[in-house]
Amino acid sequence: MISFATRETSFEHLFDFANAEIASLGFENLDFSGNVGHSIESSRIDRRFIEAGNSARLGDAKLFTFEPHIRELGGQWGFKHEDIYFFGADGKIAAL
Repeated sequence: MISFATRETSFEHLFDFANAEIASLGFENLDFSGNVGHSIESSRIDRRFIEAGNSARLGDAKLFTFEPHIRELGGQWGFKHEDIYFFGADGKIAAL
């Protein structure tokens, strides 16, 4: 994700990229809403999700999570790891 995402990348394009990577590695997305993260906002209702149809740019969010909830195809257990990201003054993505 870090090598793919830029300020101009839309939430939807990151969603498509993440799900293609998940599938290519033999895993499936388990998130109940199907997303793989969201912007960090002061109010939950203002969150923008990394999901299909969201054309907002990642660079429009001060902070966002990337948290795919996945499991191996046919597996019994899934896992989820969440990091929070931002774009630095140099335009590169970094984790908190």
